[in-house]
Amino acid sequence: MTFRTDEKRAVIFDGAMGTMLQKRGLKSGGIPELLNLTDPELIRSIHEEYLDAGCDVVSANTFGTNRFKAE
Repeated sequence: MTFRTDEKRAVIFDGAMGTMLQKRGLKSGGIPELLNLTDPELIRSIHEEYLDAGCDVVSANTFGTNRFKAE
């Protein structure tokens, strides 16, 4: 796997996952990380939208997850 790109072109990352999830019904105070388990197709579809829009990199839907929050 290589991460090299044309040095004259910027690498475009995905956008605001939280905003996209809220547009799809995630309530304020909801746990977006849980959707990785309960609705992985929703997460996949958002990543695909960003890729279709031309981004080069999508980031994991992990927000502020850590061991303590996950318990």
